[in-house]
Order: sequence, then structure tokens, then C-alpha cells
Amino acid sequence: MSRETVPGGDFLLSFVLTVVWLGIAGTALVSGLDYYLLPLDARAYSELAPLFSPTGLVGQGMGIVGAAMITVGVVGYTARKRLRVLAKAGPLSQWLQVHIFLCTLGPFLVLLHTTFKFGGLVSISFWSMAVVVSSGVFGRYVYVRIPKTVNGRFLTADAVADKVRELTRSISAGTGLRLEEIETFLGGAAPLRRPAGLVGALAFAVREDFRQRKELRGLRTFLNARHVPADLRGPVLALVDEQRRLRRQALLLNPFQRLFRYWHVIHLPLAFVMFLILGVHVAVSILFGYTWIF
Repeated sequence: MSRETVPGGDFLLSFVLTVVWLGIAGTALVSGLDYYLLPLDARAYSELAPLFSPTGLVGQGMGIVGAAMITVGVVGYTARKRLRVLAKAGPLSQWLQVHIFLCTLGPFLVLLHTTFKFGGLVSISFWSMAVVVSSGVFGRYVYVRIPKTVNGRFLTADAVADKVRELTRSISAGTGLRLEEIETFLGGAAPLRRPAGLVGALAFAVREDFRQRKELRGLRTFLNARHVPADLRGPVLALVDEQRRLRRQALLLNPFQRLFRYWHVIHLPLAFVMFLILGVHVAVSILFGYTWIF
């Protein structure tokens, strides 16, 4: 398990980053909310303008910090994927989570920097950033549904099948149930059909996501009916959930790998355009004398 995945570490990191994201974003939004709610023609006369306007101390600071977060998130994750010297610097899945954290919180701070007022170059910069973020969210949805090693290498269909068999044996050893009985239940009365096409694969993935909670109740009933000891049910449920997840991923393996390659063709150029426009925006701001605290 340790060579393939690190689910506990991923979950803890995801939880911590989510709490930190909400804390920073919430504090930043609430602190300037009175200013953001003012009509546009009244903002220049507000006593809050020196702090929260796009050129104000806090407003401009959020733009700088947000842009720095985006840059660090992109450069750091790209370096971890491409530089051998960083190959052992933690699981790629956790680097991805930090990348997502920085590249969603950063744009939110940039949004507050604009004070929800878009026009000219700012408009182009913001909407290019919004498209990149939306594209990244979609790419992450696809990426996490492709089975992979802890180093981020995609597993082959044979490797996924081997992992499914290994998990099935672990479930049998933990419950005392026969392999045939487990296979019958896990396969279900109507085995999953391989989705047709990329759109069909996406629809299948979304549909199966909604079915997970219902299936979890069925798993508990199954284990109770077979008199599996209560202290074993939690670990067994985790194994069964992982096994069923891999079964779904095996069906999505080929179409989602293709979809991920297509996504890269779109996402990377968009990110380049975003950084280009961001650089122009920063250069123009400096030329007009907006240098923050420097």
C-alpha cells in the first residue's frame, strides 16, 4: 500500500489545506466587505479606499500575494514533475494538492484585489485566470480518477487488475469470506459496463460518484449479514471501497488518459497566456508608480 498510495496523508493534508483556505479567504473577504459593497461611484470617497482599493495597502497587497501564490504553485508543481532531483520530495499527489490550494486561493485574492471591478487589461487578465482555474478544476477531476502510483505514474490495466485481486484477497483474509462470495457481491447483480466515448466516460464517472454513498450502506448490510466482527468492519469497508474504486477506474482508464492528454493541450497554453497578461499588468502598474510598500 505504501508504494502505491498514501490515502491517510493525502486526506489529512487536504483537510488542513481546506481549513487554511477557508480561513484566509473568509478573513480577506470579510475585512473588506464594507468597501466591496459600496457603489462604484462612492468608493473613491470612502475612508476605506486607502486600504481596500486596487491601489490601496491591503488591496494591492492581496494582488501581489495572490500573483505570488499562483507563480509558486505552478512553478513548484511543474518542477516536482519534471526535475529528477525532486523525485523523492514527497508524493506527487500531495504536491498536486498544494498546487491546487495555491492556484485557487491566489486567484481569489486577485479577485479581491480587483474589488469585483473589471475593465481593460484587468478584465482580460482576470478572465484568462478564471478560465485557467476552471480548466484546472476539471483537470483535477479527471486526474484523480486515473489510477496511479505515489510518484504520479499512471498504472496499466494489468497493474490495476493485480491490485484489485490483491485487495480481494485482503478482504477475504480479514472477513473469512470465500473469494467467490466477495467477487459476486463486489461485481453486483449487474456488472458495470465500459462507457462509450469521452462524454460517456465523464457521465459514467459523475453517476458513479453519486452512487458511492448508497453503495456504502449496502456494504455495511452485507458485512452485518455475514457476521463480520464490528472491529473489522471499518478496515474491511476501506478495502472494499478501494477495490470498487479501482474497478471503476479500470473502466475509465483509457478514455480518461486520452481526456487528460487533450486537457494538457488546452490548459498549458492558457496558463502561459495568463502569465503573459499578468506580467504586462504588473509592468504597467509599476510604470504608473503603484509600487505598494516598496
